[in-house]
Amino acid sequence: MILGVIGERVHIHVLTSGVVFLDPIFVVGGWARLSLWNHRGLEMSIPDIAVINFSALSVHETQEAIRAINRQIMEDFMPIWGSGYRCKLHASPYGPGEVEVIREDPVQAEAVIYFVDEANIASALGYHDLNNSEVPVGFVFTDLGDWTVKFSHEALELIVDPTINILVPGPDPRQPDNPDAWLLHTYEVCDAVERTDYRIDGISVSNFVTPHYFAEGDAPGTRNDFLGVGVDSFGVTPGSHMGTVDPTDFSWVEILGSKYPSRNLSKSRFEQFKRKGKRPRAGPKQEALLMNYRNAPSVEGSHGLPTLTALTRSRRKQRYIEQHRNTLSKKSGG
Repeated sequence: MILGVIGERVHIHVLTSGVVFLDPIFVVGGWARLSLWNHRGLEMSIPDIAVINFSALSVHETQEAIRAINRQIMEDFMPIWGSGYRCKLHASPYGPGEVEVIREDPVQAEAVIYFVDEANIASALGYHDLNNSEVPVGFVFTDLGDWTVKFSHEALELIVDPTINILVPGPDPRQPDNPDAWLLHTYEVCDAVERTDYRIDGISVSNFVTPHYFAEGDAPGTRNDFLGVGVDSFGVTPGSHMGTVDPTDFSWVEILGSKYPSRNLSKSRFEQFKRKGKRPRAGPKQEALLMNYRNAPSVEGSHGLPTLTALTRSRRKQRYIEQHRNTLSKKSGG
């Protein structure tokens, strides 16, 4: 890595053999630009996640979190997964109540994450309905628990499976000694270790699994999660969860780490990185706000977000499986 400082601007150039990196990082007194170069010396681009703040967070709090998550993506996630997005603040000149002009504020990004609270979720849904209804989306409730961990969680999972439609066959954690028992596992990189986190520049970010996690068996020398807490391949840490599908009848099965904890768990490392606070994820109360919006869209000309079935990724995939269960079963010959 080459770091050059020119006046108030910081240019970071990362050269790799095939893996590329790009990240705009806001710094005190100026800004940083991370240029991406491939092995041929050509500058490359990377997809963007637009961060839109509909919560009570200040611009400073929002930028601090974006800077930390971008560092996590660049320095921790991309070297392991080989791909990444950059998060950037979309500073709209319009307020949520300006209905006539808000529809003229499209977001130029490949995915969107909204910072919301209970009071402003309807405005965020209306904005998304008008401008980005088919763009991969995540919601971070800043008034629920440690919201920066949830922000990290949403960003990393948007990178790996933005459309939430990938399933991976793997062993059934409920029957670890039965080689014939298997499930279709959701391709989520934070769910199985969501109760562990670490800090970057004083900001808490989520632990995540590695590609080895989605390979059966735990060979020596491999690491299934970034922090090395010892989660089994296709396993779950205590307090975490994982969505799966039973291939025999395409029913949704949620695996809870409290019931089926990983057998290779390193208790000392797990306790070291275990998050003590409240799980920062939307619950039934927040999901009801989406249903209220879908039943009565608050913005004239909106469509009610018919394809957005839930605020959380796991519930969206669960509802898709439940809605299409009969069709899936017939296609599989069941």
